[in-house]
Amino acid sequence: MPRAADFCRFELANNPTLTGRNPLGVKGVGEAGTLGAIPAVMNAVNDALAHAGAPAIEPPATSEKLWRALFRARTEASKPS
Repeated sequence: MPRAADFCRFELANNPTLTGRNPLGVKGVGEAGTLGAIPAVMNAVNDALAHAGAPAIEPPATSEKLWRALFRARTEASKPS
């Protein structure tokens, strides 16, 4: 296990950025744990599309976008070379 002596020296800093959306200028922090969910899901969707030979899509991953990407891959695969 690493110990404190195994790490390089570092300094902590704080760069607050206030918001004008409320009188206190504060922001919520409850959303921080969910920020990685959208990119993770989109990476999984685009990985699945790539395995099907379909192009990547941009969020949101609607059923229409998925259908169009899969249809495009199917259409291009059936074209004569």
